[in-house]
Amino acid sequence: MKLQFKKNDLIESINIVSKAVPSKTTMSILECILLDASNGKIELMANDTEFGIETECEGNILVPGKVALEAKLFSEIIRRLPQDNDIEVTIETDERNNAVISCENSIFKIAGRDGNEFTVLPKIDRNQSISLSQFTLKNVINQTIFSIALNDSNKKMTGELFEVKEDNFTVTSLDGHRISIRRTKLNDKYPDAKAIVPGKALSEISKILTGGVYDEVVLSFSSNHIMFEFNNTVVVTRLIDGEYFHVAQMLSEDYETKIQVNRRKLLDCIERSTIFVRDNDKQPLVLKIEDNVLGLKINTDLGTMDAEVAINKTGNDLMIGFNPRFLVDALRSIEDEEVSIYMSIPRSPCFIRDDKETYTYMILPVNFNADAV
Repeated sequence: MKLQFKKNDLIESINIVSKAVPSKTTMSILECILLDASNGKIELMANDTEFGIETECEGNILVPGKVALEAKLFSEIIRRLPQDNDIEVTIETDERNNAVISCENSIFKIAGRDGNEFTVLPKIDRNQSISLSQFTLKNVINQTIFSIALNDSNKKMTGELFEVKEDNFTVTSLDGHRISIRRTKLNDKYPDAKAIVPGKALSEISKILTGGVYDEVVLSFSSNHIMFEFNNTVVVTRLIDGEYFHVAQMLSEDYETKIQVNRRKLLDCIERSTIFVRDNDKQPLVLKIEDNVLGLKINTDLGTMDAEVAINKTGNDLMIGFNPRFLVDALRSIEDEEVSIYMSIPRSPCFIRDDKETYTYMILPVNFNADAV
């Protein structure tokens, strides 16, 4: 095999597929990136058997073939080549899969592996597919990914529910303390589909989506996998098994207190309160709602903060406590100038949602000593 690339094109493709190289594995072949130039185009691939990425790379095929190269070593070599992005890189292998990487006056020789040993991505039918803009998909992931669980105590909480109903696309995540829901309209109607997609995969996909409004991404569903196709790149991830939580039963339209507030002013105020919060700190931010003023108070070992924000209130006065970071995560993911927050009693969750229900954020309250406030 003999291939020629511009350094910039090769680096870009390596950066994309490297996100699917496992940090730890007992199978050494999975620590490799596959270069496959056996079918008239150059493709790079990485696959940890749960999550895999394949992308097409610009370059010239002088001699077709395929080889698997140790990802970390291969990546480091290409990155340390001269800084001129248009500089030419040549990769050549012999019959024993030894690779020679040459660029200007630099020559690197590394051992490769037989490309046929590499586990290719599973084939996914496109019979059940939807299409949406990269901008939309990137947004709904970023606006919900923060409320997945980070440990495996409940596997389903480490993923997000993708749900398609006709022309409605809904993404839901929860971690036991909060729920995030984003709804968007698709351009066409599609058959119903549901999938619990691992949060780790979605986080990596979000990083490589360009986010263009007019750039398309196609999602194809199967019983065990979901495939994302965009920008000459294919991403396939195994789904999380099981039935997702019945989130609709956790949501409520009832409320006794509703406030409307400028999102930016409230967010700025809550972010200032987090100065006094450390990772393991359990002290809540207490919201005191009276008339048309929202009082915010936090008291920790590091210090205290008292602040007020103007609001429009409907219903009862209320004092309720929250983890301030949960409020920050939700408010940061909303673009509206004003937000509506619905509450009932100090032990019931609050809901941040818009009238069209394009988003819903539910946050459970935190107990606090009202006498100490």
